[in-house]
Amino acid sequence: MLTYYTVFLIFLGLAFFSSLVISALFLVVHVYMTALWHLASVVSVLEPVYGFAAMKKSYELLKGKTFMACEMVFIYLALCGVVSEVFGEVVVRGGEDHGIFARIVAGGFLVGVLVVVNLIVLLVQSVFYYVCKSFHRQEIDKSALHDHLGGYLGEYVPLKSSIQMEHFDI
Repeated sequence: MLTYYTVFLIFLGLAFFSSLVISALFLVVHVYMTALWHLASVVSVLEPVYGFAAMKKSYELLKGKTFMACEMVFIYLALCGVVSEVFGEVVVRGGEDHGIFARIVAGGFLVGVLVVVNLIVLLVQSVFYYVCKSFHRQEIDKSALHDHLGGYLGEYVPLKSSIQMEHFDI
């Protein structure tokens, strides 16, 4: 019986350890692929590159900044997870503890928080794209950017000097 229980506990420990390793690998690959995908979406908007070519371009841009990108994506996914859990706990499973009006207000507030988080992430993705371009010393085509954003900016006022980001430690 002692041998039987020992073997059982060893296999149980191995199964638990294997599930932890597989979960960690899944999380790492998921975060990396999400970072790659988000950067590819920015590339496809700001450059005339789409689909797999945008994914390849984002792969090239991520070199040297992969850890920073993964940190930002992990924080984004964690924030979305926290908002989702709070929404589920307060609004969906709120039960009779909270009145319907309080649940509606809390739900509206949490949806607003999620919208703000997503807008900030879109801004951070765009800035990160330019950080990666600067890191690889690639030229930023200001005229193409102006043509792309021209409808949003109204009157274009050209820069008086060229801004170089290589002096900053990012």
